[in-house]
Amino acid sequence: MQLTRSTRPVGLRRLAARRLAVRSLAATVVFSLAACSQLGDKTAGPILPPNPPENPMLSRAAFVFRVNTSTHEVNITAPDVTVNPGAAPVSAVSADLIGPDFSLVAGDVITLTASNYSASAVGQFTPNKIRVTFDINITNKLSSVSLITPTFPAPPPGTSGILMFPFATYVSVTSGGVSVGGNGDSVIVDLPNQGQVATSTDWNGDGSPGSGAPYNFFNDAACPVGSNDCYRYETYAAPLLPGATSAARSVGFDIDPTVSRFSAKIVIAADLQNSGAAPTGTIAGSVSSPQRGALSGVLVTANTGGFTGTTNGTGAYSIANVTTGPKTVTVSNLPAGCSDPGPQSTTVSSGATSTVNFSVTCTVPAGTVSGSLTRTGPASPSLAGTIVTATPAAAGTSPAATTLAAGAANYSISGVAIGSGAGAGNGSVALSNLPGGCSSAPGSYTGLTLGGTVTVNFTIDCQNPPAFYQYQAQWGAISGGQVTLTLRYDPSTLNDPAVNGAAADDINAFQADIGYSPTRLQFVSCANVAGSTFQNINANGATAGTITLLNFMNGAGATTQQALGVCTFNVLAGAATSVTTATTFTAVSSFSGANLIPNTQKNEGTLSIP
Repeated sequence: MQLTRSTRPVGLRRLAARRLAVRSLAATVVFSLAACSQLGDKTAGPILPPNPPENPMLSRAAFVFRVNTSTHEVNITAPDVTVNPGAAPVSAVSADLIGPDFSLVAGDVITLTASNYSASAVGQFTPNKIRVTFDINITNKLSSVSLITPTFPAPPPGTSGILMFPFATYVSVTSGGVSVGGNGDSVIVDLPNQGQVATSTDWNGDGSPGSGAPYNFFNDAACPVGSNDCYRYETYAAPLLPGATSAARSVGFDIDPTVSRFSAKIVIAADLQNSGAAPTGTIAGSVSSPQRGALSGVLVTANTGGFTGTTNGTGAYSIANVTTGPKTVTVSNLPAGCSDPGPQSTTVSSGATSTVNFSVTCTVPAGTVSGSLTRTGPASPSLAGTIVTATPAAAGTSPAATTLAAGAANYSISGVAIGSGAGAGNGSVALSNLPGGCSSAPGSYTGLTLGGTVTVNFTIDCQNPPAFYQYQAQWGAISGGQVTLTLRYDPSTLNDPAVNGAAADDINAFQADIGYSPTRLQFVSCANVAGSTFQNINANGATAGTITLLNFMNGAGATTQQALGVCTFNVLAGAATSVTTATTFTAVSSFSGANLIPNTQKNEGTLSIP
């Protein structure tokens, strides 16, 4: 709804008027003066007249703000009626209207948005009052039409811009419920108890001079005490281009502490000006997830205006022809298991591209890889400590592993990532830390789905180890950012007559340099292993990538497998890799001093690090 000259070339509802509107407004004041004159003839004492009726054109053109001080909500109802104050005079020499253009804009022209609600302490600004403030933005809904400084009502001297003032400034008091003061033009107060509401003395809320001070827009030359047509006001920068949203301006109301809800009528005045096609820009960016990578098919919406775009296979989107001004960008239609990251704000400039990227947190889609373990060959060693690792093929996924217990004939790895894009649902499975003499080819899988299970079976060939003493370096599973390496020596797999004669061969002292890759591992410490006869460990890891280790027995040599020590490492961040130990013996001897190194077989350990 707007009140404007009929010569404007825009296809909108319009109201023609000229000075007749001013006369109509002036009649309000004439009425009130006449009432005072009549009352002056009476001798019964001073009887004050009621508030004069407001001009219905302004009352019906007002936006109604309903404020709930308990929930901090501000709801706005736009006027949507057509107000026609009467026919306008026509010039004798043309069919054009005479006089200024009068425009009161309503819900078919603009949208008002309230934000940043705030309430002061009691008495902070006005004694015994609470000051409620909030911001108001104006959005031009029109195409090819700008909003400019109004000709009616005229702004105060020295000011320009779109005009906003609270037309309903009377105090209204109720004892509860919802009421309307006066003839519909006063502040409407919904109170659980009685109280008062009035526009604050500094209506724009920032203390600046000029805007916020009362001004007589209609009849009187000034604002004397008791004036009923003076209003505090705000001005917004003009022109406000088609589709654009203004900067926020703050308004305030002083209320009694007992007021829980109140309402106010606010009028917006602006002339309309043809401006050609609305200036536009572009919003573009990407939508991705740290867990799943690029997300396709996501709907991206820019408001105000409801401009939309959809992400492609790489997660990119672009929304062209977006009207300029502040915009709120949101995403929807996210994949299952993904959480909405919330809106983002941006400002669109004419001919420019605003970049808005979204990072979306998603659960990692995962399934289970399981299978059987079948041993072949003459030897049947325990598979305890053997590690089964499933490595997904999709980018951005990490391996998952399980460690076998003694007597295991099957394995199951849950939480194996499926991933997205190329390689999703596919991967490989491998065994590591197998007993000496045992080997197995890696396997692979395809078609793993969310919550599903795929099967990969293994055949493990275990041959009798050769006639050597057996040394083994065995990695544990990565846990809590750390991993352990256990070193063992078994002198019982060879009976050399040169060592301890016909009796069982033994081991009494061990010394070696243990090499590892320091790229992903950081040495922490080495310790003795409970139950082992080797309890005198001494380890030096000062040189990254090498541990110099010494351990020996205090008594006779041991003839069974012994744990020489367990070393702990921190797992460092980096690219996925595998680490294999490299052991260099410097002394391995029996209780009698026999050198066991020539007849010792090394079984180095390999660790897969995601």
